[in-house]
Amino acid sequence: MCKGPKNCNFAGNRMNKNRETIFRFKQFSLSNRLSAMKVGTDGVLLGGWAQLPADSAEGRVLDVGCGTGVVALMLAQRYPEATVRCIDINADAVAECAGNIAASPFSGKVEVSQADFLTLASDDALSGAYDLIVSNPPFFTERLHSPDADRATARHDDTLPLRALLSVSAKLLRGGGMFAMVFPAVRDEEVLFESSLAGLHPTRRCHVFTRAGKPARRTLWQFSTNPAGPCAETDLVISNPDNSYTPAYISLLKDFYLNF
Repeated sequence: MCKGPKNCNFAGNRMNKNRETIFRFKQFSLSNRLSAMKVGTDGVLLGGWAQLPADSAEGRVLDVGCGTGVVALMLAQRYPEATVRCIDINADAVAECAGNIAASPFSGKVEVSQADFLTLASDDALSGAYDLIVSNPPFFTERLHSPDADRATARHDDTLPLRALLSVSAKLLRGGGMFAMVFPAVRDEEVLFESSLAGLHPTRRCHVFTRAGKPARRTLWQFSTNPAGPCAETDLVISNPDNSYTPAYISLLKDFYLNF
C-alpha cells in the first residue's frame, strides 16, 4: 500500500505490474485497479497546487479526466465548502472513482459521471458554470499507441487535444474563473500559444524538476478567463541529491502523504 511517493512514477502513466492497488492518504484511500490513468505524481502535484479563485471558496469545481479521483478528493479536502464534479470518458475509471468517493469523508460534496468533456460545450446550461476546472490530461502525441485501447485514450491526446481542452474550459468557466493543469515542460510554448487563442490568461506557472540541475519535466499551469497581471513564476524541485524529498515538496503535500 503506497503511503507516499516512493512507488509513484513521476509521470503517473507507465505500466507497472507491481503497481500498488491501494493508495492510502491521510484522509482518504484510493483503489488503483481499474482506471487506465493510475495514481502518480502528476495528479498529486496538481491536486496540491491548483487554487480556487480567491472570491469563490464555496465554488464549483470540474475535474476533467478524473481517473481514480485523486485530484478531486485532494481539492475536496483543501476546500471544504466547494463542490466537485468528476468526469471521465472511461466507464472503468468512473466506476473506480465513484467507489473511491463513496468510501471517502467527502462523498457528500463530490460527484462523478461518465461524460465526454468536449460535448459539454454544447450544453448552454453549463456555460459559465464553473469557478475552477482542473485536468491531468492525456498529452502524448507519438503515433505508436499502447495496445490497450483504454490506456491509449488515457495517455494520448487524440480524444482531448490541447486546443479543445482549453477552448471548452474557457466556455464553461465563469468570468474570473480558473483553469489548472499539469503538462510536459517541453510543450510550454505551445501551451502559451493555444491558451491565448482560447482567451485564457496565465496567472501562475510552476516548473517542476525531479532534482536540481536537470531540465524541468512538468509544468503546473493556472489560467484565468480575465486578463491578469504578470504570471507568477515558481520552481519546484522534488528530490535532493541524496534522494530525500525537498522541503518545498513536503510542504506542498504534507496534508496528504502519510510519511510527510
